[in-house]
Amino acid sequence: MTEDELDQKSSTAFKQSLREHFGDLEDYRRQGSIRHLLLDILFITICAVISGANDLKAVAMYAKRKQSWLINTLELSSGVPSYLTFWTVFVLLSPISLERCFVRWVQSRIKKKDQATDEDVSDVNIDGKASRGTTKKGEPHSFVHIVSAWATKHHLTLGQLKVDGKSNEITAIPQLLDMIDIEGSTVTIDAIGCQTAIAEKIVDKGGDYVLALKGNQGSLLDEIENYFSQMEDIAFEGASCDAVGSKEHAHGRTEKREVYTTADIDWLPQKGEWKKLRSIIMVKSERTVHDQVPSLERRYYISSLSADALRVATTIRGHWGIENQAHWILDVAFREDEQNADAGNIAENMSMIRRISLNLLKEEKTAKCGIAIKRQMAGWDDGYLLQVLGVKYFS
Repeated sequence: MTEDELDQKSSTAFKQSLREHFGDLEDYRRQGSIRHLLLDILFITICAVISGANDLKAVAMYAKRKQSWLINTLELSSGVPSYLTFWTVFVLLSPISLERCFVRWVQSRIKKKDQATDEDVSDVNIDGKASRGTTKKGEPHSFVHIVSAWATKHHLTLGQLKVDGKSNEITAIPQLLDMIDIEGSTVTIDAIGCQTAIAEKIVDKGGDYVLALKGNQGSLLDEIENYFSQMEDIAFEGASCDAVGSKEHAHGRTEKREVYTTADIDWLPQKGEWKKLRSIIMVKSERTVHDQVPSLERRYYISSLSADALRVATTIRGHWGIENQAHWILDVAFREDEQNADAGNIAENMSMIRRISLNLLKEEKTAKCGIAIKRQMAGWDDGYLLQVLGVKYFS
């Protein structure tokens, strides 16, 4: 079998997966004038973004420069789509429909991997991210804001939803939870998601929660802060607490972290307001940079987990994966914060395509390098691009 025939066979396998999970997407273009199938446009866009394209103009240029390869692998009778075609599709495409297809696709891949390795269910981290480049002139808070869910164990985005502003994460998080499978998972959310209704939603869907506390829950933070302050005053002597500590040193910075958790919360006035509330948590962090005066920070959480400090510490530490392994990479490697396309649904749909591409790039383990270099390699080498597409996972 020739190299071209292998490429065509591999791309066909990936297209079959797209058809299986994305085939019911509605195409809003005028039916009589369609020259390029929606799935072909999605395939080309995913390939382009994996290979270094950060916006639709770059996607169209990728299609033009890769025209021979794309026509051969996709059998495009009308050549490759123009920039206007890409623009029209992503303006009109329903982000909610694309999100539902994405969730099905990710869950099918995770299910196959879990069955193959017999691993435990992953923690799920939920956090918001602003696309600053979409801010309209004179409207500093008009940027597109995306709330997404991250699987700690798999290092994959599970789903996302657009919200009108950070304050509306409260309404978006329950909708996102409805879309994804969290049964058996522990869900972590920062303080804006510390709401009784969100805790109830998580428990009703078969999950557990670890929710960060700030001053948005009346006296709850004060009660928990006061409890741990009293326990510290007596060095936790006689307290029913589980604790674990760690120390890290790197680049002239030393950080000591102590995690305390207790299930002794019958005294807590708000206990009955939170479904399945079983423990409260304090994380005490002391950071020293070079020879400067150490900085001390205490953070507080509520949880439906038992008072197992090591388990809780691992879960809380894992929450930063969504920031370090998803949001930061999207800004640095994909330049997402610089993208300013805000016509129709382009910003939200392209955000989803970037997350599809990031998932695929993270799943490719043979290249021992960062995401930015993997994208360059995919642009240089069509064989490596097909490897990133992960066709080996599909029958």
